[in-house]
Amino acid sequence: MANPTERAIFLQAIDEDDLDDRVAYLDSACGDDRELRASVEALLLAHQQPAALLDHPIGGDRSRPSMPVDIGQETVQHIGMQIGPYKLMEQIGEGGFGLVFVAEQSQPVRRRVAFKIVKPGLGSKEVIARFEAERQAVAMMNHPNIAQVFDAGVTTDHRPYFAMELVRGLAITDFCDKQQMNVRERLSLMVDVCSAVHHAHQKGVIHRDIKPSNVMVTLHDGKPVAKVIDFGVAKAIGEKLTEKTIYTRFYAMIGTPLYMSPEQAEMSGLDIDTRSDIYSLGVLLYEVLAGTTPFDRGRMDSVGYDELRRIIRDEEPPRPSTRLSTLDHALSTVADSRRVDPGRLASTLRGDLDWIVMKSLEKDRSRRYDSAASLADDIRRYLGGESIIARPPSAVYQFQKFARRHRVAIATAALVGLSMVLGTAASLWQMSEAIKERNGKDAALREAMSAKVEAIAAKHEVERFAENLTEANVLVASGQTHADAGRWDEASRDYNAAVAIQSTYFLPRVQRAQLYARIRLWPEAASDYEIALDAGASTSQPQWWGVPSLFLYTGHDDAFTRVANQYRKQLAQEQQTDDPKWLTLRGLVVSDLADQSVDYWALSELAQGWLALPPPGPPPGFDAPPGRGPGGPPPDRTLDGRPRESLPREMCEYIAALAYLRAEKYDAAIDLLIRLQSDPRWPAKYVVQAPLALAHHYAGDRQQAEHALDLSRQWIGDVLDEILELPQQPAATPWFDLVEALQVHDEASRVIRGAPSSLGPKIDQIREVSLGLIAGPSDGQPN
Repeated sequence: MANPTERAIFLQAIDEDDLDDRVAYLDSACGDDRELRASVEALLLAHQQPAALLDHPIGGDRSRPSMPVDIGQETVQHIGMQIGPYKLMEQIGEGGFGLVFVAEQSQPVRRRVAFKIVKPGLGSKEVIARFEAERQAVAMMNHPNIAQVFDAGVTTDHRPYFAMELVRGLAITDFCDKQQMNVRERLSLMVDVCSAVHHAHQKGVIHRDIKPSNVMVTLHDGKPVAKVIDFGVAKAIGEKLTEKTIYTRFYAMIGTPLYMSPEQAEMSGLDIDTRSDIYSLGVLLYEVLAGTTPFDRGRMDSVGYDELRRIIRDEEPPRPSTRLSTLDHALSTVADSRRVDPGRLASTLRGDLDWIVMKSLEKDRSRRYDSAASLADDIRRYLGGESIIARPPSAVYQFQKFARRHRVAIATAALVGLSMVLGTAASLWQMSEAIKERNGKDAALREAMSAKVEAIAAKHEVERFAENLTEANVLVASGQTHADAGRWDEASRDYNAAVAIQSTYFLPRVQRAQLYARIRLWPEAASDYEIALDAGASTSQPQWWGVPSLFLYTGHDDAFTRVANQYRKQLAQEQQTDDPKWLTLRGLVVSDLADQSVDYWALSELAQGWLALPPPGPPPGFDAPPGRGPGGPPPDRTLDGRPRESLPREMCEYIAALAYLRAEKYDAAIDLLIRLQSDPRWPAKYVVQAPLALAHHYAGDRQQAEHALDLSRQWIGDVLDEILELPQQPAATPWFDLVEALQVHDEASRVIRGAPSSLGPKIDQIREVSLGLIAGPSDGQPN
């Protein structure tokens, strides 16, 4: 058990004798982490395998085993099930006792809803009571920022369910980062969340589990709208949410540790009230602003149960602006997602926002905001430039706020004062002129000497640059010689030295990227290509063939978009010539992530027209030797004398098939790809099956899509096995054929099966072998 949290939760769980106590503890400790929950339950089942424990199960109820069987193995098939007017389409979530599906409602209106139902086999009174409490809690709400309940009922196997508004969005932290919302936009979104929580409090309901995954954000007409969901552990204030008994176990800690209040972690006789949600809102606000939780997530995951509670109860978290200083390299990422410089982010949070967050996180709940509405009001005051209530107002503080609200009046007063100062200074200026004139010659002499020194330094700098450029070119040529001879470590050493000498010169980067690509160090190659792109390298050269697929496969989506835009412009300029640019077209159709202005239909028509062109060669009646004579250009030259791309017919048809796929001409794509997969003349036919699987999938043929995807994995796997057996053997096809095959195969796996490619372990093995190829005595590791 490498994960300390998994070990701590397992050891605590086996001490819980009663099944319901154990289930409640696992709900609290694991939260939404389904993989962690499955791992702990598997350990508990393995712990109970001996016959003595199976014959005499632990716990108060001797009629059932200590832990239920893994819910994922239940025989009930939910997908496609019809429950009343609802047909379950796909599962989108799972909690401690409930499953959540997308369901199609047929009457009285047709719409898609979120359908929550108790898991099969969890029919205890406490589970049913908690489920009905959640259903009642959400049904009581009527707020635009809380998911709405539409219907409720009980299935034929006596499992309660309810249908509610389907929220298609992201967790609030993920949404803010993806949209790169600035600090003010994030604060405005938090005001809506506070309003929703305040509405729940007014309805007599405490959420008790406010965290990013329970605050979803979606776009309505381009405007972000927050939705508070999952009242599964909600608590009523002063009235019952259900007639059934809900008993919170004596040692059950309700909520998610990173976001729970000290009184939740304390589990004392102190009752939980609405101020517990204020604390959780403070943690959420902290993470939305600073990009991390008050307490380090890694530390909280590694400590034991009692230490976890002690940290929440006793330790004071740092202020958000202070916490940013501990993020190290992650700080630039956090700042970029908020569209602000890293240095300015801390100064933005320092002061008012620090005080607002820290008032929400007070250990003593009597010192927190008295309601979610009060927290929202203080955020609005900050946004409006008004004084906040989160700290005692000092005279200096009040003046700062006054100055921000009355800039014009204060600026006018300052100008009047400045005029008076300038009037006084004018008389003093005349006195200083004589002194300045006396020192003028000395100053001019010093400036002349300084200019001479700067000119000499600039000359030396130019000379050093020229020397470094010459030395870098020599190293690049040497590295190319070593690479051609298969001496990868020496080639890497020379390229590394050239890059170190001229880090802003793109040629060494491109040459080293080609080396990395040839020996399958693809992340390093992509990084060098991106730096070369930033340095102004031309993407029209053959060295850039296949780089778009490399960017996609290694996650450099921004770099891919930039190259795709350049390829689109190149294609628009040259598509009327007699030289089809197949590899440029390939870079545009390798994925559907290109610039939205790309017209895939037009590209497919262009490919179809190119396929109809005669193969390159001398025109009819041309009898002169190749490359000579007045009858026309040689086979490898265009009409204007430029080098012509020379590709096998099979590769051209494959690129055309990709263009058909992206243009949604699935039948045409399938016809070409099926013909290519059996062509023995083409060594790179392993690239065919993944796009064929996508075409079958989008055409609605699920069986053929699965079959083609399996063949793709098998064929690409065979190529990877050959590389592992003979890592230094030259490849039969260009390096980018394999990269593109892996990238499209991964896309097909995610689209068809909802999971990434399973070829990762082999890729990792090849990477280790490749690193060994360049690890020589001089340490040729990538840098």
